[in-house]
Amino acid sequence: LSTLLEEDDLVPLFDGAGWAGTRVWHAAIWGIKYLIQEYGDQDMNLCELGAGLGVPSMVWHQLGHDAVLTDQESIMTQMVENVRSNFAESFVDSARTADEEKTNLGKIHAKPLTWSREGFHSLLESTGYCNGFDIVLNCDCVYEPLYGKSWELLVEVIDESLKTNPECLVFTSVERRSADEIELFIERMEQSEHVGSVEKILQDESRSLELYITKGIVAHE
Repeated sequence: LSTLLEEDDLVPLFDGAGWAGTRVWHAAIWGIKYLIQEYGDQDMNLCELGAGLGVPSMVWHQLGHDAVLTDQESIMTQMVENVRSNFAESFVDSARTADEEKTNLGKIHAKPLTWSREGFHSLLESTGYCNGFDIVLNCDCVYEPLYGKSWELLVEVIDESLKTNPECLVFTSVERRSADEIELFIERMEQSEHVGSVEKILQDESRSLELYITKGIVAHE
């Protein structure tokens, strides 16, 4: 796993919050451990929002599942290189089609994503998951002092993912920090049109870690 950035990536890295995508956060490890324990033996694909180095998604893919890693265009170089170097056979990039990449590990994509409803649907089209994802994961993507109110856009993407596939399970793993405004994020999620419920399912007070699951509105016949 590389944390080395190309020269051209260094300037934009220090012009905002991009540096946060160059380290593995506690919430990411904690979140993927839970998913492996609870869902690792099920045939479920995963899309990670704000994946950074991409560790959770790559671990999920190593178990044999399809995975889609996403983040800002400006920090994609490092993520793509990590995926390509670890999964040369199953990595789907612009030069290779999904049909050519079916292996016993399934497929793994690394794609830029601007958080918006339109951007999410472009992602679905470019990766071939037109019916949505089984699992959507985001780890430490909500912290207002660093990321501002980008969590409002994150809510839009999550709501759209549940509109596309109401049976999708959305996991939000966070490390609590002063003035992070996670309560506002959760409140906005609960008010979203296609969200059925938001529940805190795990907490580690000693490490200030919390894990939430957001579910869609599933019609029952």
